[in-house]
Amino acid sequence: MRYRPGGSGVAALGRAPLTVAVIAACAVLYIASSSHPSLLDQAADWGALVHQGQWWRLFTAIFFHVDFLHIALNMVALWVIGRILEPVLGTWRYGALFLLSGLGGSVSSYLLSSPLSGSVGASGAIFGLFGAYFVLARRAAADTTGIVVLIAVNLVFSFTVSGISWQGHIGGLVTGLVVAAGFGLGRGWRSRRLGTAGRRAEVVADAGVVALVSLALALLMLLPPGVANLG
Repeated sequence: MRYRPGGSGVAALGRAPLTVAVIAACAVLYIASSSHPSLLDQAADWGALVHQGQWWRLFTAIFFHVDFLHIALNMVALWVIGRILEPVLGTWRYGALFLLSGLGGSVSSYLLSSPLSGSVGASGAIFGLFGAYFVLARRAAADTTGIVVLIAVNLVFSFTVSGISWQGHIGGLVTGLVVAAGFGLGRGWRSRRLGTAGRRAEVVADAGVVALVSLALALLMLLPPGVANLG
């Protein structure tokens, strides 16, 4: 059953080409960084580089991983949640959600961690997907117990296990919740009755959500790194 605000149910597993592409990209970069450690060093040290103006490293850090266990856990989680969300949201909404959640995790890490530090991994983006699943399941009147427990358990690990960026996880989760809550505001009976005009309004509304969240994250980047250092 496909997701529709006001409807019932969350989509079953389906094709997820973007999820597969992200997993493949992460695997290729992991192999490359294993052979050339300097690639990982630059990716992980993005805090200092972003401060120097290399803002794109906020995104590239999402696709690098430290070791095999790190990438294995993240890719399994992405494979499971991605095959549910991507068919529901559609590829472009899903892609925007993934990238914005990853960016939200990076920005949160930039602001809340020790100044000029950095972190790598797709877990911030994956936490955003978890948050989005919660929002969509609530809208569809589906049981959210499982996803709430999953988020809670992972947050406990984030705060209790050393070497994990809880800042990135919190930032990704909050961003995913916000983006998913905004998606679908142009949907519903208006879209169905107005046909092409309604679908156009839906696209404009979703694009507006992406633009507003992107602007908010960009404005946060104007703050100095480690401004609220709790690490």
